Amino acid sequence: MQISGVTLASAQAFPLRNPGAGAHQSTRPTPPGFATQQPRSATHQLRPADQPFSRATHRGRLFFRLATSVLGLIAAGAPYLPSLSSTTSAATPSASIEPIRIGFFAPLSGDNAEYGRHFLQAITLYTEKVNAAGGLHGHPLQIDAQDDRANPREAANIAQRFASDRSILATIGSFSSTASLAAAPILERAGVVQLSPSSSHPDFTRLGTYLFRNVNMQTIEGPLDARFAIDELKARRIAVLFRQDDWGLTASDAFTKAVEAQGAKVVFSEAVVQGTRDFRPLLTKLRAQSPDLIYVALFYADAAVFAQQLRQAGINLPVVTNSSLNNPQLIELAGAAVEGWYVPTNYFPGDPSPVVQNFLREYRQRWNEEPDQFAAIAYDSIGVIAHAIDTILASGKPLTRQAIRDELYALPPYRGVSGLIKFNAEGDVEKPMTWLVIRNGKFQLFGKAS
Repeated sequence: MQISGVTLASAQAFPLRNPGAGAHQSTRPTPPGFATQQPRSATHQLRPADQPFSRATHRGRLFFRLATSVLGLIAAGAPYLPSLSSTTSAATPSASIEPIRIGFFAPLSGDNAEYGRHFLQAITLYTEKVNAAGGLHGHPLQIDAQDDRANPREAANIAQRFASDRSILATIGSFSSTASLAAAPILERAGVVQLSPSSSHPDFTRLGTYLFRNVNMQTIEGPLDARFAIDELKARRIAVLFRQDDWGLTASDAFTKAVEAQGAKVVFSEAVVQGTRDFRPLLTKLRAQSPDLIYVALFYADAAVFAQQLRQAGINLPVVTNSSLNNPQLIELAGAAVEGWYVPTNYFPGDPSPVVQNFLREYRQRWNEEPDQFAAIAYDSIGVIAHAIDTILASGKPLTRQAIRDELYALPPYRGVSGLIKFNAEGDVEKPMTWLVIRNGKFQLFGKAS
């Protein structure tokens, strides 16, 4: 089976939809505009992977294998498409030119596979566009895709392989904060950029200088969610359900603190173990506290089961969710049980801007389905890395792992499909959010959260 010339080499390949070691000290650098940070030493020691990108040619074989611990390469390429060198024609780059390889890891199997699938489809779309236009200054862009199953141990193993592979210049991943946190120290020690499209735990980027995120931290989203629940929906007594992991605890804590700061009260709060299938004891306790709104910080598989049992229990309360639930699988699995739920997002397909509408059209054409927020933030993540690489190559400077990091800090505001992206000195972004409501089985616009 092939996807636009890419061989799916594994019998267990993840089903993309295709219709029609040297350590270094992590002192944060001084990117342009950040005068208070101490620069890294120019003499730091890294493993050989930090040697300049070689322009010596070799035949780059493109293949794709997605199964646990199995290598996958995808020739796949945002609103921004890198410029071509003057000697490169607008055609697929020659396989005789050394490729630029980016590591990618996310859940491609298990309960959270839909998140990873949308990530990978968006990254594939972007990479295919870049390669069809001639690549990055003539060099084909390759994605080495790995399935971490949202498992921190697997994410750490993948990070070690990427860190040791001198051809991997940067990485994108993971989906969950827990998996990203496990990979971060390994990639940081190796001096490899790790850009997570969706890890919102505040500690993630605090672990070093090579770590970036393309989503609001929970300390930013939590207050926005609380303000919406209190100001728009007039909630005063709120029940909170959150995923029992680092991300869920942080999401719950940020939301709860914001609720209390705004004069309302959290009357019930409980962690949910992944894979919970019986919410009846929890619902009994929740009902006893007489909340007037429920806040849900879960992923779609668990949230769908909760929604169905909430409805069966006859509890008819407004539900506000974390942005983690902006995924079509929530509606597909829960059906009418999630009608009326309120969901925040950084991306809304109804945005009339050409950047968003072009992405929407191209994604539909490529995959025959609608892109969600997670597709959008992944598309922008590969976009900003490609932008950084293109800028370095255009300058004539050596293309190294450190050069990519430094260029990301220096990145001017980048207009992506998920909003304006500008990394601060911590590698974080801050984006306004739009509120959606589920009506008639679809996410529909409600209004702006900020």
